[in-house]
Amino acid sequence: MPPLTIAQELAAKQREISVAEFFERNRQILGFDNPSRALLTTVKEAVDNSLDAAEEARILPEIRVEIAKDDNDRLRVTVDDNGPGILRREIPNVFARLLYGSRFHAHRQARGQQGIGISAAVLYAALTTARPATITSKVAEEEGAHRLDLLIDVHKNAPTVVREEVLLWDRPHGTRVELTLKARYVRGRQSPLEYLRGTAIVNPHARIVFVEPDGTRITFERATEELPPVPKETLPHPYGLELGEFAGLLSQSRRPSVLEMLTRDLACVSVRAARAALEASGTPPTTPPKAIAGPAVERLLAALQADSLPSPSADCLSPIGPVLIKRGLRNVLGEIRPEFFAPPVSRPPRVRAGFPFVVEVGLVYGGGLPVDQPIQLLRFANRVPLLFQQGACAITNAVAQIDWRRYGLDQKGGSGLPVGPALLLVHIASTKIPFTSEAKEAIAEDPEIDREVTLALQAAARHLKTHLSRKSRRAFASEKFEIIQRILPQLAEKTSRLVGKPVPDLTPVITRIMDVVTVELTGPSDAAPGQGRIEVTNYTPRARPLELFLELPPATFPQLTFSPAPTGTDPDLGRAWWTLDRLPPNGRTAIAIAAAKPAEIDPGEFDLYVAGVDESHLLGADPLPGDWDVRLPRAIVEAAEAAAEPPKTDAGEEEVDYDAAEASARVADDD
Repeated sequence: MPPLTIAQELAAKQREISVAEFFERNRQILGFDNPSRALLTTVKEAVDNSLDAAEEARILPEIRVEIAKDDNDRLRVTVDDNGPGILRREIPNVFARLLYGSRFHAHRQARGQQGIGISAAVLYAALTTARPATITSKVAEEEGAHRLDLLIDVHKNAPTVVREEVLLWDRPHGTRVELTLKARYVRGRQSPLEYLRGTAIVNPHARIVFVEPDGTRITFERATEELPPVPKETLPHPYGLELGEFAGLLSQSRRPSVLEMLTRDLACVSVRAARAALEASGTPPTTPPKAIAGPAVERLLAALQADSLPSPSADCLSPIGPVLIKRGLRNVLGEIRPEFFAPPVSRPPRVRAGFPFVVEVGLVYGGGLPVDQPIQLLRFANRVPLLFQQGACAITNAVAQIDWRRYGLDQKGGSGLPVGPALLLVHIASTKIPFTSEAKEAIAEDPEIDREVTLALQAAARHLKTHLSRKSRRAFASEKFEIIQRILPQLAEKTSRLVGKPVPDLTPVITRIMDVVTVELTGPSDAAPGQGRIEVTNYTPRARPLELFLELPPATFPQLTFSPAPTGTDPDLGRAWWTLDRLPPNGRTAIAIAAAKPAEIDPGEFDLYVAGVDESHLLGADPLPGDWDVRLPRAIVEAAEAAAEPPKTDAGEEEVDYDAAEASARVADDD
C-alpha cells in the first residue's frame, strides 16, 4: 500500500468540532478567563435568566443569590427565583446544551438571546471541578419539583443527566441553579455585589437578596410594583437585512407570492412599497419567493432599501423610563444621599441598521460621592450592567469626548472622564446591540449610537449646570440673608436707643431687601425627638399663592404624620403636598412632622419643591420639576390672579408682579 500523501494525511485529521468543544478551549471569549471574573459571569447569567423568565410570566421577580465556600479555592453559587419554572423535558437542553434558547430568532429586546450564557457556566463548572450542575425547577401545574444533576458532553454538545429525582418543594413555582466552580470572591467595582447593585438600579421592580461567602446578607428591596412592559416581537426590517439573510427568508418562505411575503414577513413594507420594489427590480409580484435566486435577490433587496420605508416600531423595546430610573437610583444609592438627582433623560427611539434603540441617562451629584476621583460611570445594555472593558466601550468614549468643564465638573484638558462628586447612568435598549464580543461587556463604536448617547449626556449635563448655578445663587442669597438678619437688628437697636424711640419691626425692611420665599426644614432635636418642622415665610411684597410638595422614601412615608394634614398624598411615590391659597407679605406658615421613632425623620431624605414661585424668588426649596406633570388647582390660579393686581408704589407708579403673573400663566385649570 503506497504511503499517504501530505494532503491525504491532513485530510485524515479533519473532523467536526462541536460548539461546546470550541468554547471549552476558548472560555475567555465568554468571560471565564480568571477565577474572579468567572464567578461574576456565572452570577450574571443565572440572574439574567431569572429576570427574563419572571418578566415574561408577568411575575414580580424575587431572586436570591448565595455564594458559599466549598473546599480549597472552590465556591458554590446558588441562584433561586420565583419564575414560572421550566418543564422537565426542557431542563437538560436549557442548562447543558450551548446555543439552545427561545430568544435567538425573536426580534425584541431581551437580556439573553444566544442561549450560551448559563450553559457556558455549567461547562466551566464541570471543567474546573468535575462536578455536575444541580437544577431544581417546578411549574405551577405540577405538584412535585424536578431535580437534575447535569453535565455537558462536549464532543456532542449534548446534555448528560447524571442523577434525577422528583421532590416536594415549598413554593408554587420557580427554579434553583447550583454550581460549584473554581472561583475567587472579591469586592470592588467588578464584583457580584456591584453587578447586583447595578441590576437593582435598572430593574427597580425586582427584589434581590445576596448572601456573601462570610454570611453577610444584603437586600435590595424593589422600588416599584410595576412590571416593565413586555416587548412585542417584531418582524425583520429591510434596512437591517444582509443579502444572505434576505435570500434565506425567500428560500424558507411558504407564501404563494413574493408580494405577499414582502408585506407579511417584513416590517414596515406596505403593498405600495412592495410593488414599487418589485417593479424596480424587474420581479413579477406573483413569483413564488423560492423561485427568486441569484442577482434577482440582490436587485430586490437593493430596491427595498432604496425606498423611504417607515422606521421599525419601538414596541419591541422595554426602556426603563425617567420615573423608574430616578426611583431605582434613589432606592439603591440611599446611603450616599446625593444632593441632586437630575431629571433622567430618555431619548426618542432611533434606528440603527434597521433595528430600533433607545438611549437613557441618569445623573446624580454630591452627597457622599467622592470629590477628588473620576465620576462613577454605570453602563447598561438591555437592563444588564456592563462591568468590564470600560475603556473599549462606546459609552465611555462618548462621556470622555464631552467638555464637562462647561457644566461644572473638573476635566483635565477637556477630555477623558471628568472628576467630581457625580454618578452617570447610561442605558441602551435595543433588539440588536453591537457588542464587541460574545461576553457582551462593551458596546462597539457606531455613529448613530454615539450621537444619541452624546445628546442624552448633554441634556443631563445641562440639568447639572443649572443645579450648580442655582446652588451658587442660593448660597449667595443665604449668606446675604444671614448678614441682614444679624446686622439690621443691631443697627435698629442702637439707632432706637440714640433717638429714644422703640425698636421698629424690621420684617417689612427685610422683605423689601430680600424679596424671596424661604422654606426651612428642621429635623428632630434632643428636646423634641421624632419631630420635624417645615416653615414657609413670604419675604416678598406680594401675597403668594403656592403649593408646597414634599418627597421622601416611600418606605418612610407611612411612618409619618403631618399637621396640618396634606391637601393630597401619593404614598406609592412618597409624596405629599399642601395648598397655601394666600400667604400674605411677611406671612409665615408651618407644617409639623411627627414619627413614631426618632430615627425615622432624617432631613437628608426629604426633598422640598414649590409651585407658584419662580426660581429667582425661592430659597430653601426647588421649583417643582417639570417631569412631575403637576397642575396647580383652581384655587391657586384664582388667588394668583387676585394677587397680580399691581399695588401703587410710593412714587404713584404701578409695579407689576411678574412672579404672580408667571404663576397664573403656567397653571391650567383642573379637569
